[in-house]
Amino acid sequence: MDERIEAFLRDVLALEGEIWNLLRQGVRRHLAICEEQFRDAETNKRMKDRAAQACRTLCRARVAEEMRRRKGTSTAEHLKVVLSIIDTAALSHSNDD
Repeated sequence: MDERIEAFLRDVLALEGEIWNLLRQGVRRHLAICEEQFRDAETNKRMKDRAAQACRTLCRARVAEEMRRRKGTSTAEHLKVVLSIIDTAALSHSNDD
């Protein structure tokens, strides 16, 4: 797996136990950092937004995979919330278009 995605997962796992507002801000911040890394790595200027979208998709898939691995734990519940934050961030990006 891509190290940028794994770093995102580690970062959001580290947010477990935070209050809702700090959790939401942290997930969105880490997602934005990861998206920026994907944009920066894309050499075709026309594809930079697609690279950011690919990042969100990969981050979401990785979080969902980890949630399945940790089914029945408090961490799985935490990751369920992380998924909802990623989905909300994706919706706000699509509304900006």
